[in-house]
Amino acid sequence: MDETVGPSEMIVHLGPQHPMQPGPFRLNLKLKGETVVDGDIELGFIHKGIEKILENKTYLQGIPIVDRICYLTAMTNEEAYVGAVEKLADIEVPEKSQYIRVIVEELSRLQSHLLGMGEFGEFIGFVSMFMYTIKEREEILSLMDMVTGARITHTFLRFGGVRDDLPEGFKEKSVAVFASLREQIADYDKLFNHDEIYKLRCFGVGILDSKTARDLGVSGPALRATGVPFDIRKDEPYLVYKDLDFKVCTATDGDIAARINVRLEEMLEAMYIIEQCLDQMPSGPIFFEDSLYGVRTPVMRVPEGEVFHRVEDPRGEMGFYMVSDGSDKPYRVKIRGPVFPTMQALPPLIKGTTIADVAAIAGSMDGCTSEADR
Repeated sequence: MDETVGPSEMIVHLGPQHPMQPGPFRLNLKLKGETVVDGDIELGFIHKGIEKILENKTYLQGIPIVDRICYLTAMTNEEAYVGAVEKLADIEVPEKSQYIRVIVEELSRLQSHLLGMGEFGEFIGFVSMFMYTIKEREEILSLMDMVTGARITHTFLRFGGVRDDLPEGFKEKSVAVFASLREQIADYDKLFNHDEIYKLRCFGVGILDSKTARDLGVSGPALRATGVPFDIRKDEPYLVYKDLDFKVCTATDGDIAARINVRLEEMLEAMYIIEQCLDQMPSGPIFFEDSLYGVRTPVMRVPEGEVFHRVEDPRGEMGFYMVSDGSDKPYRVKIRGPVFPTMQALPPLIKGTTIADVAAIAGSMDGCTSEADR
């Protein structure tokens, strides 16, 4: 951004601590009156050094670390990391464990979207929406707690399987929770899309076109809201997604409302996916008996090689590039998360809007600064 200030212009800094932000980053805005003339974004306030930490931990010790890249996407972080190691070591995962992984990862998608939806509501002054979504999110977290023993950071996946089987009563509890959540999602749709103030603030505002999105590397709901039907679960299926029936949720307007509607639809699809997994769940072990790598393998040596493995995170493409030198620790780890490219789309989106639109646009992108600053 050119910081030269003309007549009746000023520079305003939003952040790094601001109520509209899902984590510390700074938006630098050049304003003329209340119109945003230009802007840029600054990251780097909470670097955690996770990639270097992983290079100094054994492979098994890395699982709880990747949970903390972004606590909202702990399960898909684990899938990307564990899946990369499984590719390097040529580890086969039993079908039953693959189904269980899909279930917990779709539950993770549900709770992430619910929190993101509630936070977005707060950003535009719709404070009651947060109260609605956080209540339903607690029910989803309780389901995850039944399976993993934790609500936020789980350390549940293992190389070649999962830590535990599904508990007794999980299917019945899921059916009851999903019946309630479907009713609530219908209410969210009415509360958002039938509200005149919401329409004025979100329809036709913050439009991201498909070319800009692809040029910047945007993925996930923000990309699909521009009409691009890219979803790694469909385009590069992993686990048992190829055996499941679900649609890729898209919209064409690319505005704030489109991004929100894509996430509403994705929650319905996530429940449908979980229900299919529960109905199709095969019998069998969660680990193969002859597997070299099991739950009780604190140290393992992975054959030399390099790999890139990516999955569909609630916010888009989460990928791990990993190099093994044959030791018990990865030689090099590089993470490609969805949030950094998504946040790069903010400056072009806010140009020409008003300062009141900035919070709504930023909230609709559903960023997680913790992941971008890993």
